[in-house]
Parts: sequence; structure tokens; C-alpha cells
Amino acid sequence: MRRTISAFTAVAAATVLAVLIAFLPSLPALTGPVVMSALVVAFALTWPVLITAAPRWGVSAVLGATGLASVWVVSLLPAHAQFSSAPTELWLAPVGGAAALGILAMFVIQTFTLPGGVHRFMTTAMFSVGSVIVATAAGWTLLLRNKHEVANGMLGVEGITGVTWLMLTILAALAAASLATLLKSRLRTRMVAIVVAGTLVAVALQFLRPGPLSVPAVLAGIVAALLVALTESFADSRELPTAARQHPVSAVAVGSGTTIVTGMVSYFVIHVLPW
Repeated sequence: MRRTISAFTAVAAATVLAVLIAFLPSLPALTGPVVMSALVVAFALTWPVLITAAPRWGVSAVLGATGLASVWVVSLLPAHAQFSSAPTELWLAPVGGAAALGILAMFVIQTFTLPGGVHRFMTTAMFSVGSVIVATAAGWTLLLRNKHEVANGMLGVEGITGVTWLMLTILAALAAASLATLLKSRLRTRMVAIVVAGTLVAVALQFLRPGPLSVPAVLAGIVAALLVALTESFADSRELPTAARQHPVSAVAVGSGTTIVTGMVSYFVIHVLPW
């Protein structure tokens, strides 16, 4: 049941984002951040359950504030805003700032939470990881904003062709890898199948539309599949409470969290790596 819900969440989120990417030029500019905000809220409500097997409304509030801040700051900043002379660093300041504030808030919350000891240390670490994950929701927001502005002539001619296909490739690889988690086999075999499924889909899509970004698209798809495999391994870890691993709500955190992180993967592949 847990793997089914997790896979459904990831596939559903990837499908929504793919539709959004395909039709974004004809949609209002704020459609992207609204959709990402919904994904952030789902993750914020469910991530604490994966760690503690029970809702933690204070932690969820911090996660939600962290993710929404990163999404809306990069969405509402004017097009000419600059944080650095290096173009690859142009939009990363609000993302890093939101993540840092989220981590700090988690430490404050955990400082006044009982019991202490090793359990508190582990939960604090995982809550902090959640802050980083939810802040990376800005990755998809940045890509969606750029695509909308380019399509509407605000930023001139798109510098890298095939960006849309790269984004769709990583979402397709994510969906295929997530469906591979449903295989009934040993974890090691399942992890190999996850990576293979995502890789094959990414490669196959490049035969449909080959372009200058075909290699980056395949590499991004492989990274997405590896993220799914890593998350699957984490979700099966015996270090987590049994009730948390089997909780249906926590499965939503796994699926939504993986989808969120792939946005930042796409952003770095497109804008940071020297293709």
C-alpha cells in the first residue's frame, strides 16, 4: 500500500507538471507557483509523519512557510533583479535563504521538544532535510517562470533549445522510475530496476526528438531515477518507525518530495552545467 500511494503521488505530480509545461505559454503567469504551492503544502503536511509516525503541526508550518517563501519570492521578483554578476547564481539567493531559515527554525522547535537524546538528534536532522527539500520547490518555479517569460517575449530568444523537452524527459523518467518501485522483489533488485526504467524512458524520448540537449536530458533523467531509488531505500529503512513506514500519509511525502527535488536537478542541468 505504501509503495502504491508513493508511486501514484509521484506520477500524478509529474503528470500535472508536464501538462503545465506544455500549456504554460497560454496560462496566467502565476499558474506555475500556485501549482507548486499545492505540492509544497502536501509535502509539508506529510513529511513529519514519515519521521515520527504522527502529525507535527509546528514542523509542518515551518516546512510550508519555507517552501512557499522560496516559491513566491522567485515568482514575484522583477525580471531585472540580480543577486550576483554570475548569471548562474542569479536566482539562488532566495532559495538558499529560505532553506537556511527553515533549518534554523527546525533546530529551535526541536530544542524545546521532549524527549531528548539520539532520537531528538535524528528527527532534527530529518526535519532539516525536509526544509532543504521543500525549498528546492523553487527549482520548478524558476523553470516555469523562465519558460513563461520566454514564450511571451519578455526575455528575448531562448538561449538553449529543447529546454521544454528536457523538462518533460525528467518528468517521464521520474514517473517510470516511480512505477518501478511497485515491483515485488528484494530492495536491491528493485533499486536496479528503478534506475534502468528511468534511464530507458529518458533515452527513448531522445529518439523521438533528438536535439542539442539530448545528452543532458538523459543524464537528468538518470539522476531523477537515482533519486527515486535513494528515496525508496530510505522509505524502507529500519531506522524509521514501523508505523511511519507503513502510514499511508507518509507515502505522499515520499512521492511529493522526490518530485520537488527533480526541479532543482533540472535547473542546474540547464543553467549551471557547462554544456
